[in-house]
Amino acid sequence: MKRTLFNFLFIAAISLLIFSSCSDDDEKVAVRYTIDVTVQYPDGYTEGSASDIEVKATNTQTGTSVSAKTNANGVAQFSLASGVYSFTVAQETEDFVFNGLLENTTIAEDKSLSITLHASAVSGGLVLKEIYYSGSRVPGSSSSSSYFHDSFTEIYNNSDEVIYLDNIGFGALDPATSNTPSPWMDGNSYPQDRLPLFGYTFYFKGSGTDYPLQPRTSIVIAMDGIDHKDDPAGNPDSPVNLGNADWELYVGDINGGKDADAPGVPNMEVLHTTSTSLVDALYSVFGPAMVIFSFPEGTDPAAFATDAANLSTKPGGNTTEYLMIPKDHIIDIVECVNHDGRHNKRVPADLDAGLTFIEAGTYSGKSVRRKVSQIIDGKVVYKDTNNSTEDFLQDQTPTPFVHPTTVD
Repeated sequence: MKRTLFNFLFIAAISLLIFSSCSDDDEKVAVRYTIDVTVQYPDGYTEGSASDIEVKATNTQTGTSVSAKTNANGVAQFSLASGVYSFTVAQETEDFVFNGLLENTTIAEDKSLSITLHASAVSGGLVLKEIYYSGSRVPGSSSSSSYFHDSFTEIYNNSDEVIYLDNIGFGALDPATSNTPSPWMDGNSYPQDRLPLFGYTFYFKGSGTDYPLQPRTSIVIAMDGIDHKDDPAGNPDSPVNLGNADWELYVGDINGGKDADAPGVPNMEVLHTTSTSLVDALYSVFGPAMVIFSFPEGTDPAAFATDAANLSTKPGGNTTEYLMIPKDHIIDIVECVNHDGRHNKRVPADLDAGLTFIEAGTYSGKSVRRKVSQIIDGKVVYKDTNNSTEDFLQDQTPTPFVHPTTVD
């Protein structure tokens, strides 16, 4: 009888210990922290309070997101598990687009954070409609065999007026990928308000009215202007025919004449390069930051690109000279990053408060495409809030020359 009672008490004690231990573990897993994010409009904007604004919190390690709206005091409250988060805001009014970004914030305790919004005037203009940079796989080959010559960028006139492309520049920012932090940036800004360009930079060489782009129409800029599906030099598993592209990125004899010139597609003019060893105008398959830009009024682009005042060596780098473009001459810019989570921004938040990527990965044959916000009289108006997270669709089948017929 005594042994039986002892056994019962022993088993009960062990069960209580196990239950208590499990409860402790459950409580540890369930720990969440209260995060207050105060949203502030930029200085000088007095049209109302920052209430009822949606703030998005994204766990950068898992990719999961939750949203909360600001109260009458401009505070959005979250209950978050521990981790590293980015907080973003995108709001559009009749006259302005407001964006805010707070990156790589470690959550391990209750916190109060603040986001000051950047304002951009709502207006039409040139936008990067679609960027196909991932490349494609070669059929019947090893997983390491890949094809990147079929990349393209499509530029769209999102306005109601003719826009002349003459002397507008085109290229990508340095660093070429988002894998490492940019040595040019101090926090989330460029100290000199100039952005460095990587690889080959091009422009539409013209007299001022040579290259009109009609309202709600686009042009396609191809790395190589061929039918990549059927051309013997192409890849039958490529998703695109670029034989009727409007422009080609031909680098001429810069790299020893190794770049093939498609005779049916006109070439853009090379403005500058940071490397004569690249055999083509390749923008990174891991996610480039693509940009279109203007030059100061009355400036000859070729003279601008050879002026030492507009060139700079990389901080802590070698003697390679990078072409530097004033931030206020950026027409449109899109931050594409690596799909594997290495999301080091190269673009200031007031130019692009977000980022986009191809989740399917490198050589997937997929693109990123700007969302359609409206269709007016049968013509597309693409979403442009200077926030690529909100503005772009990921993992799209490339559609050069084709525009959707429904709103996204």
